[in-house]
Amino acid sequence: MNQLELRVFNVGHGLSVALIERPENYVTLIDLGAETGWTPLKLMKLSLKLYPDVLYITHPHADHLDDVETALEEKFRPAGLFYQDYDWEDVKKREKKELAYKVDDFLKLQKKVPFRKYGGNGQLDYWRYTPADAKKNFGEATYVNNSSLFLVYKWKTFKIAVAGDLESDGNKNGFPTDWVAKMGKPYVSIISVQERDQSVDSRYRSSEFAKGVPFGGETRYALTTRSDGSILVTMWYGTDGKAKWEFESF
Repeated sequence: MNQLELRVFNVGHGLSVALIERPENYVTLIDLGAETGWTPLKLMKLSLKLYPDVLYITHPHADHLDDVETALEEKFRPAGLFYQDYDWEDVKKREKKELAYKVDDFLKLQKKVPFRKYGGNGQLDYWRYTPADAKKNFGEATYVNNSSLFLVYKWKTFKIAVAGDLESDGNKNGFPTDWVAKMGKPYVSIISVQERDQSVDSRYRSSEFAKGVPFGGETRYALTTRSDGSILVTMWYGTDGKAKWEFESF
């Protein structure tokens, strides 16, 4: 690998991130999603001629499973799938009635696609509460969000964090501070956050959590499609051995 493309897709509610390792074209897709007229899976296949080597699902809420029906189609289907196991009937009954079918479709996808971890040329680690631990610590109402995978991708000295959907209580009372300290600060975090959620927002948008990257004329510690739209970040190492960045919208 000599270049990394990080595509953060603006899928409205939710988050979908593709890590594309060049020149191998190894693709890690983190969560599904859809927006009017397009989806990350269709954009990658039809425009970039790529499909996910592995799909990570941070947690099984409908907005993060959106477009799972496309993933079931052979020409768009990921080669591998990584997820936590849940009481799927319980997850389904907590979903809106009109969206509960997405949980059923995800179970179908599990039967078609082998369970697999990341196998690229970088390193992908995760921290999480198990569903049982999240339920015990934060209660029935928020346990699915609070059991989200918190992922950190590393290539040489470069680290980037991709957060799931930890709720305010999960961030405030259970955020994996010790784990973050152990792994070292990421350059930046990609987050799914609503502007009004100051507990989550302030947790990530801090130099205490990330090193920061140049974006829009300022140093940013977190990026989110809620305020930044769809983002393409191209990263490589220069002849001086330092990480180089280019940002653009797509």
